[in-house]
Amino acid sequence: MILNRIVPSQLDKRWLWTATIGFLLFLLIQVFPVTGQLFSTDTNHVLTRTEANVKALEWASDRFGLARENVEKTTVTHLSDSDTVGYLTKYELVDAFDKQWSATAPRDVYAVEIRLRDTLEGLVLYLDMDKGKLVAWQTKGNQSSEQVNSDLPADNLADRAMNYAMHWGVQADQWKWDGQENADGSVRFVSALPEIGQANPWLKVAVPNGYSAISSAFPPWQGGSVTYGVDLPASFTGYMDKQEHWAMQLSIFGFILPSLLMFVIAIVYTGTHGEHTSYRRGIFLSVIFFALYAGLTFNMIPGLRAGTWKMGASLSDNVSVIASLITYAAMALLTYFSAVGGDGLWRSMGRSLWPRWKEAGYGNDVLNSMRIGYFLAFILLGAQSFILLVLEKSLGSFSSSDASQSMYNMSIPWLLPLLAWCAGISEELQSRLFGIGLFRSWFVGTARKLLGREPSHRTASILTIAAIVPPGLLWALGHVGYAIYPFYTRIIELVLMSFLFGWFMLRFGIMAAIFAHVTLDAILMGLQMMFDGLPYDFIGGVFSIAMPAIVAIAIWWLHRTFRREAKTVES
Repeated sequence: MILNRIVPSQLDKRWLWTATIGFLLFLLIQVFPVTGQLFSTDTNHVLTRTEANVKALEWASDRFGLARENVEKTTVTHLSDSDTVGYLTKYELVDAFDKQWSATAPRDVYAVEIRLRDTLEGLVLYLDMDKGKLVAWQTKGNQSSEQVNSDLPADNLADRAMNYAMHWGVQADQWKWDGQENADGSVRFVSALPEIGQANPWLKVAVPNGYSAISSAFPPWQGGSVTYGVDLPASFTGYMDKQEHWAMQLSIFGFILPSLLMFVIAIVYTGTHGEHTSYRRGIFLSVIFFALYAGLTFNMIPGLRAGTWKMGASLSDNVSVIASLITYAAMALLTYFSAVGGDGLWRSMGRSLWPRWKEAGYGNDVLNSMRIGYFLAFILLGAQSFILLVLEKSLGSFSSSDASQSMYNMSIPWLLPLLAWCAGISEELQSRLFGIGLFRSWFVGTARKLLGREPSHRTASILTIAAIVPPGLLWALGHVGYAIYPFYTRIIELVLMSFLFGWFMLRFGIMAAIFAHVTLDAILMGLQMMFDGLPYDFIGGVFSIAMPAIVAIAIWWLHRTFRREAKTVES
């Protein structure tokens, strides 16, 4: 069989102009409105995790009387009030809320858990992320808060609770008692300042046994707490709960279970089409995928902790890491079988979308794929920005926050761009190379049986376009858990984007599609790093954007070097 080899070629002016327009749309729609100062490094300073840990230990010593030698372990976790962020974003109230409440009830905090030696008790300090100010705290372990004393008037209990809270920096004039008596002995206050929309912060104070308002001694903290949150409209919180429920259901029944079925099918097609390819195909990329994700898992342990914290679960870091590694190992296997099965499928249909290392022009193909990938990424960025803008205006789409994916929950934030390679490798091999190839073979094969002959070129082209939809939908359903609402926003966005990714693969080959995907993610992650407020991350953002080119040049050099050595040995 003569293969139609897809070779990455130079882009003509139409592609270059389209890429330029796409990049300008991305800047105008997504970048400028968010940063407001794209080319300025004058961003708010955010404490690093190490700085937050130092600040927490200082607070523990100064306000809680805990000596450093009594501290066994500390963990630092970035937490975000996602419902509040979503509400404020949806109704464009972020600036107003932050102006009034950022110092007292910030939406994002570092939670520093301090575990003490020789005791089950511990302490969690919540610090603002800019200066490390103590904004809340609570006891962990053996808690013993004061129960409501029926002999003491409720308003006296409120006064006593506020007096206790003032020891920890609470400003009494910003709060008023809500008039309720809580069975657990805590006292709840609501904001004395005007509401922001319908968002109203609250303060909850638990007074420990033994506290005396007239005592000059350092107030006890064991069994006490001073925490806060934000009251939101019931209609909005109910909406968010339903959205997360649907996202979870679609993730399970629309992505996880179909992915398991695709896993089995990929194994079958690897066996039936292995003669058209090599079983070594995809080994390197699958190993790279797993190695990168394994490293990122250990780098994102605080993020895993933030995810379980939000769900109210109490999983140890080790359990979360093991569960993640097992998941990524399964994904790596699926990536491998998708690579072999997909390459075999396309070659059996007379098309070669993936050059091989042993081919003389492989290094140049990688360089060309990288160059094309950058321009295709600009087109994708523009298309994605336009789609999201249309969905925002038509569906009222909005985003929230997800601390489990936060830069601030990374031990080494500079490793974030590696995630772009994980996504680009696995999703393009699974959804595009194997997914489109599988459904195209089914659709064209069905047409062949119905017609009793080979379908026309026009019919085959239409069926190829149709074959983009099922794996594109599966790919989209794998992203419904992201903090973008309503949940079907990402489904619409990514199904539309899948047509571009599929077209790019068919036109320029799978390597160009991978580089386009990696570059797209690397640019988004790089810009996120540039303005996250962490020290030196601006440089890391620049590196992220340049990373696909650096990798391609390294592969080209290695291929040229090994080819030269092989020729020397042969001669």
